[in-house]
Amino acid sequence: MISKFINAFFYGNIYLGVCAVALCIETNLLNHLSLNIFPFYFLIFLCTIIYYTMIYARSVRSKTFNERSRWYLNHLSTIKTALIVAIVLTVSSLIFLLSVNVHRLLSLSPSQFLLISAFPIAAAWYTFTPKALRLTKIRQVGWMKPFVVGLTWAGWVTIYPLIIWQVQRNESLHAPLVPLALLCLQNFLFFSINAIIFDIKDYRTDSYYHLKTYPVIFGVKKTIRFIVLPLVLINLVVFFLFQRQQNFSFLQTSIQLIPYILLVLIILRYRQGRKVLYYLAAVDGLVFLKAFCGITSILLIKK
Repeated sequence: MISKFINAFFYGNIYLGVCAVALCIETNLLNHLSLNIFPFYFLIFLCTIIYYTMIYARSVRSKTFNERSRWYLNHLSTIKTALIVAIVLTVSSLIFLLSVNVHRLLSLSPSQFLLISAFPIAAAWYTFTPKALRLTKIRQVGWMKPFVVGLTWAGWVTIYPLIIWQVQRNESLHAPLVPLALLCLQNFLFFSINAIIFDIKDYRTDSYYHLKTYPVIFGVKKTIRFIVLPLVLINLVVFFLFQRQQNFSFLQTSIQLIPYILLVLIILRYRQGRKVLYYLAAVDGLVFLKAFCGITSILLIKK
């Protein structure tokens, strides 16, 4: 029973939904803002689950090396039913929120509307491109896909919370642009690195299907040495610049630094042959830990 719950929690993307909500909360707190309304977080949670579930449900193959794909194959009927329920809840909640906030939404600038629409378009292009458009799915462009994942997640959990905060209060967001840009870049790099590590995990499958990811092109060791570690270094530089802009205390910075230290340790101690659950629990665990440390540093630690 416990094993089934763990598989459903991680493979069913419930965990990613929790991570998305936690990261949105972290964004508000790091920018010294109050939290958004509950329906916003409910939608973030459901949309994250729906998106990733649709990806894996559509890509199920009878021949797979992946434990998660086998789980989807064995539970496909139940997953489709749960997906329909989640979509109905999401659409209903979205219609309600749009009807209540329509006048406030219309007050947004064209650039803000562009930001709101850009990330769903990027996410859709990643894996759901209609055949009529004759565009290559970003997911099939191995060298590009981790950075699109990073960009989409950064927008999802950094830009959206700030815009919705402005909408729900019907006022402009009076926050310096530099810290916002640094936080967005920091999250973009963090999620991109996370995606590349998952490409390392999927090396065998991607190689079999001729998907030219960085590990397939350069090999695992060179990918870690010449791509992942330099990106981590750049990410740390951006992290400290953001900390300086926000004038966080030494203790707050130390707490927020924990997931980055663990990320480096996981990379340096990488070895092939680990199960998918290891990556979902350990590597994606850093995503939740990042949010947890950010939230903790603001709520429990004073400057």
